[in-house]
Amino acid sequence: MHTDIVFNIQEINSSYFPEFKNQKKGYLAFGWGDKETYLNTPTWNDIKVSTSLKALFINTPTLMHLTYYKEISYYTGVKQIKLSKRQYKLLIQNILKSFKNNGKTYRGYGEEDFFYTANGNYNLIQTCNSWTGDQLRNIGLPMSYWTPLSQNVISSLP
Repeated sequence: MHTDIVFNIQEINSSYFPEFKNQKKGYLAFGWGDKETYLNTPTWNDIKVSTSLKALFINTPTLMHLTYYKEISYYTGVKQIKLSKRQYKLLIQNILKSFKNNGKTYRGYGEEDFFYTANGNYNLIQTCNSWTGDQLRNIGLPMSYWTPLSQNVISSLP
């Protein structure tokens, strides 16, 4: 349903995310998506048809979702990709541009995640997965032109 881009927390400037400053080892997952869905849908079982329809057919506000993971090796669906130093730096810079300057921070679903006001609008064309696809395509990774579904992103990766 949804894709995130995950970084080793030691390679991220923690001053950008003071909520995670005490985490010295582990990973930060970055995802972009519809504000109402993120804030009111803690599990996929909680999603409302009205929320989904609004997100798809109206330009809705967005949030960045950051989640801290102590380890990621036990999660299924994680795909590791090799990046050059230049690609890695550019990817981080581009993701940081998704955050709205002086935006609001919201508590997440638990102790290890937070939401941040994001740039852009969510809709049928610009989905959470197309955001991920755009980020990866912009650093030169082979990626489908449009990636509305998580499978579009995953199947494009080397």
